[in-house]
Amino acid sequence: MKELIIGIMQGLTEFLPVSSSAHIAILEHYFGIFSKNLSREVALHLATLLAVLIYFRVRLWRLIIDWLKGKSLGYLLYLTLGSIPAGIIGLFFESKVEEAFSSLLLIGILLIINGFVILSSYWAANRKRPVNWLDSILIGVAQACAIFPGISRSGSTITTGLHLGVEPQEAFTFSFLLSVPAILGAGLLEIRKVGIASLSSHWLGALAAFIVGYFALILLDRIIKRGKLYIFAPYLFILGLLIIIFGG
Repeated sequence: MKELIIGIMQGLTEFLPVSSSAHIAILEHYFGIFSKNLSREVALHLATLLAVLIYFRVRLWRLIIDWLKGKSLGYLLYLTLGSIPAGIIGLFFESKVEEAFSSLLLIGILLIINGFVILSSYWAANRKRPVNWLDSILIGVAQACAIFPGISRSGSTITTGLHLGVEPQEAFTFSFLLSVPAILGAGLLEIRKVGIASLSSHWLGALAAFIVGYFALILLDRIIKRGKLYIFAPYLFILGLLIIIFGG
């Protein structure tokens, strides 16, 4: 039952712009549900990665075909550029990130900041242009900020793309394709530590994370198409305030 709850929570909050890391930290602090377990973390992250790969399978297949034909090198370069900021933050500020998980006050503040970021999407200009090299770097910086608990990766990257004038559907797609190298790279490194055999004991949570994550992507896609990403802001404001009052 515990694995199922953890999987559902991971799949739901990993993709919706509410910060999965903040919810994990909160539930671990108050209920002890998310005890530190590296093999479980790897299983859940690989499960949500699989959901992304399957959901964007058509776009990914097109990129592979174009790459083989030498046509999609520009877009792959954009994904590479966008991945650099998060890599730098993770490499040089790992200890600071770990400290942030232990401070509910900081998490509450960051949740409220995340709420304002999401709310700002209401005023983003609805333009139709594709991603360029500068967009990829700035969206990558937004992704790097989401390493800290309370800041949503999907929320910050999609909102940044919208403010830069990227077409909403393209901002949504680029945001999640940008997550693939980071999750895959981290997952492969962590598998070396825990061993692939250890992942099998978390199959139920991984399955739940995959299924819920896939449907969360469908939901978020529809919300983005309707231009209503900001609807998550009130929840973030309320949750952040509650954490500051009762947990800070």
